[in-house]
Amino acid sequence: MLKNWRKWVEKIAQEVAELLPDAKVYVVGSVARGDYVASSDVDVLVVSDRVPEKPADRSRIKLIIEEKLNLPPHHPFEIHLLTKTEAKHYLKKSSNHIIQLT
Repeated sequence: MLKNWRKWVEKIAQEVAELLPDAKVYVVGSVARGDYVASSDVDVLVVSDRVPEKPADRSRIKLIIEEKLNLPPHHPFEIHLLTKTEAKHYLKKSSNHIIQLT
């Protein structure tokens, strides 16, 4: 799955668009830098002001995405649901290595 990360992240972005139409989807971390290894994860930022405040509600959204894509229990995609305010830290930290999908 890691070899085909872009295809999978595009599918994640499609599912996100159905659940949070205003969301922007980014890839950050080692994959965006191009220095990932076999044990790396793919950090996917989903940024929307429609992201629920409660962690349990955020987990439900992630679960819906995982189920719709039929992802296995152990997959390399770390989906971070964040408001625009919360995302500022991640985006600033990764400023030189961000891949924006939507």
